[in-house]
Amino acid sequence: MAGRPSNRDERYSQVMQALVRCVARFGLEGASLTQIAAEAGLSRPLIRHHLGNREDMIAALQDFVLDKFDKDTELLIAALPETGAATALVDYLFSDTAESSPDMVLAFAALTARAAEDADLRAACRKSALNFEAEIAKALRKSFPKAEPHAVDTAAHGIVALYMNTASLAPLDMPQGWAHTGHAIAQSLLERLEDHE
Repeated sequence: MAGRPSNRDERYSQVMQALVRCVARFGLEGASLTQIAAEAGLSRPLIRHHLGNREDMIAALQDFVLDKFDKDTELLIAALPETGAATALVDYLFSDTAESSPDMVLAFAALTARAAEDADLRAACRKSALNFEAEIAKALRKSFPKAEPHAVDTAAHGIVALYMNTASLAPLDMPQGWAHTGHAIAQSLLERLEDHE
């Protein structure tokens, strides 16, 4: 029997969610302990206790965001139906009810921007992004087993690029139909795979 999450676990989650929101709004350099504390509704010393100095904060953000991204990818792929997995995947990624958080995508983007000067961070972000694309390709292969491998990889790459673009620009309150257009383009990539069947 699993026990109730500890107050420490709940507090850590609260701090990390506030950190993600602040980095999404102000960037890595702009997110301060004071802003994170205000966002979390906690004291600045408590935030400092959880996050440490700026380098510790970035390391905590990296661990949290990349771990969540990888786990969410795993859960998404596991939840796909046996038949029609590719269509269900695209429908989910571009739906209004998708659980993807623009804040998480923007925090991931902030990490990738910093990765230019940090080889370890670059490797971790690249691994996570390539894992996401590989999982998408795996789902496409399952739906289109006769399609050429290169065509499947190309479609997976296009779907990932469309998804990341759509999710990262969501805070801009894009015109009505913006996400629908991304969905339609992703769907057309699936239709091209059907032509290879």
